[in-house]
Amino acid sequence: MGVGEWTRGPTIGRGSSATVSLAVDRLTGELLAVKSVGADRAAELRREQSILCGLSSPYVVRCLGSEVSASSDGSGGYDMLMEYAPGGSLADEIRRRGGRFEEESLIRSRARDILRGLAHAHAAGVAHCDVKGRNVLIGADGRAMIADFGCARRIAGERCLVAGGTPAFMSPEAARGEAQGPAADVWALGCTVIEMATGAAPWQRFGSPVAMLHHVAFSGEAPESPLWLSEEGRDFLGRCLLQDAGERWTAEQLLEHEFVAFAAAVSSSSISVAGITTQKGMFVSPKSVLDQALWEEDDDDTTADTVTAGPIDRVRGLAAGAPDWTWDASWITVHSSGTSSDDEVLAMYTDTDGDSPVGGSSTTSVGSSNSQASHADCDRYDDTSSCNGERGSWLGSGARMLMRLAMYPRHHRFVNVLSAPPPKKKVQIRVPLCRHECP
Repeated sequence: MGVGEWTRGPTIGRGSSATVSLAVDRLTGELLAVKSVGADRAAELRREQSILCGLSSPYVVRCLGSEVSASSDGSGGYDMLMEYAPGGSLADEIRRRGGRFEEESLIRSRARDILRGLAHAHAAGVAHCDVKGRNVLIGADGRAMIADFGCARRIAGERCLVAGGTPAFMSPEAARGEAQGPAADVWALGCTVIEMATGAAPWQRFGSPVAMLHHVAFSGEAPESPLWLSEEGRDFLGRCLLQDAGERWTAEQLLEHEFVAFAAAVSSSSISVAGITTQKGMFVSPKSVLDQALWEEDDDDTTADTVTAGPIDRVRGLAAGAPDWTWDASWITVHSSGTSSDDEVLAMYTDTDGDSPVGGSSTTSVGSSNSQASHADCDRYDDTSSCNGERGSWLGSGARMLMRLAMYPRHHRFVNVLSAPPPKKKVQIRVPLCRHECP
């Protein structure tokens, strides 16, 4: 895919020799990432581009083109256009999730994606030589992609002899300046798994990179596996972190390891760019007082035969016709001044006329018979959560009742009043005591 005209945006990353900026394709509006270097580094970026153009995998960031750019001092720079990853780097995702990945399933998923990218690159004769969390990007669909092939080398039938990379992720042979090839990438993958599990690169006890490299090169010690990882995870790390490069498993072999081969795939719908997941059983904040989720309860004593309907249908059902509010034995007391406790009051609303609708003109409408006791006990709830001297206006109307009930905290128990059939439906509501003093 080629890019025609584009506009550079803000800088989103900066390295030792290159700057990465956000850009937009003027024709399609698609967001791009532009890696830019000065004229003195143009040859290195051209080389990286040639390597990327030879790779085609959903687990390797795509190169979309390049062009010479003009600089303020008159010397020409070089720009490489790449696929934009809105999730940032894997290191950024680790920080967003509190400093480390607490779910092993996510570590398995990320390791599997990195392995797929490495297997493709190795099959194409390319060794990355600098695998780490900072060089793995998270795409919009949640997949991990290997990026930054600045240290990459072509294998060309044998392992390359130029060592490079980040000290904490370098293999023993790379730290000794020996041949560095696909096996070094596998070692670095093991260190990246440790980074995901602990939030830090291996060998943090060394304050000096020189001391770290010396230890990695000649101690014969491998990084310690996190104790909380499963047995499969520790075995996977053991295959990656073998001292002898010839004995390490290849990326293709590791893809068959049970740590990643049989891991439950984390779908893109549950991994968002911001790292926020929505799972079944998680409470979703209601968007209005008519939202069904507001009334849902998981306890066994919740009415099982509640009718499920949309908000419009439930309101229409309440408004259509005059409901039968005649008192009979099937009604349950929900408001009364006769029973009270420290935390709640159970009381009854009754219509002494028997056939007067709620909120009607009858002098014995709902709430009026107990307004004196209700005010005296200070169990009235209004918009300001306080008491006043008004009598007979505890609810005002059925609509105000529903609105106010929806304002109570979720830990109070409610039955779905809106979805209940009007005639002879048992409704129980717990009303908290007013904590304010009455005037």
